[in-house]
Amino acid sequence: MRDTTLCERDTLTLQLTYLATDTLGQLVPKTDTLRMTNKIDKKRRMALAEEERKKAEKEQKKKAKQGDTLEVAKTEFLQMTVDAPSSMDINRNVVLKFEEPVERIDTSAFHLAVMVDSVWQDIPFLFQADTVLPRLYQILADWQPEQEYQLKIDSMAIQGLYGLHTDKVENKIKIKALSEYGTLYLNIRGEGPHAIVQLLNSNDAVIRQQPVSDKHTCDFYFLQPSTKYYIRLFNDTNNNGKWDTGDYKNKIQPEEVYYFPKVWEMKANFDFEETWDLKSTPPDKQKLDEIKKQKPDEAKKVKDLNKERARKLGRTT
Repeated sequence: MRDTTLCERDTLTLQLTYLATDTLGQLVPKTDTLRMTNKIDKKRRMALAEEERKKAEKEQKKKAKQGDTLEVAKTEFLQMTVDAPSSMDINRNVVLKFEEPVERIDTSAFHLAVMVDSVWQDIPFLFQADTVLPRLYQILADWQPEQEYQLKIDSMAIQGLYGLHTDKVENKIKIKALSEYGTLYLNIRGEGPHAIVQLLNSNDAVIRQQPVSDKHTCDFYFLQPSTKYYIRLFNDTNNNGKWDTGDYKNKIQPEEVYYFPKVWEMKANFDFEETWDLKSTPPDKQKLDEIKKQKPDEAKKVKDLNKERARKLGRTT
């Protein structure tokens, strides 16, 4: 949206038309109305701007009293967050985030170099937009363990939708050593075709996933030490890369899911190898209590409440 007058409104009302599934399972156009409200109303935004103006005016008067009459206009830059930690994991990349949509990017103003014999040498890299988040970009390179890199981005390299440009950037990055990670080697038994293994955290959220190989193995590298990992596998029957719930109308069952009945706490510079027979533990006994949405005590409490409710209704003796 380029119209700054519209952007200054407290509320924007939008009409959105999209395809939705009807009761017959067909995709049909559907229209909804969306109302987007600014987190800070216009009155407050104007007050904050006036406060900033008065602050700058007061600072200028203070300098004038001290004999400094030279007024230097403050340059406003496009806000960009560079996620490039000084100590970076080998399996991640530099991430750039913006507060507004980007209009133009000059990648020739990007410079990535590696330290070789105390001399910076330029190396190739890839610059790509995120496929999901429109204001997020990544810088990919062939990162090597224990190597030091330097990222420079010239000023004016990136222009935002409303005309602002970025300031210059300079970051130094050191890639962690391989000895700082753990590795997990899995030998899978009893999986179906197109099986996918997922690493989970303690909230049952997926951290990483990858398919089981033709040799019935699945390996995870560069795992963080002192971190607990849980493992889940699902048979990706339709080979679409994600777990599907099934289709009641077409009598298609949900894709089979298995949990490894053990938690892995990784150690630095240590390799784990495990053989996992999916059928060796009953499915209802596989998922560990730590990652269950409803803990066993909570389930018992609900059961007891149901019994008490039934007793009051006279449905039990």
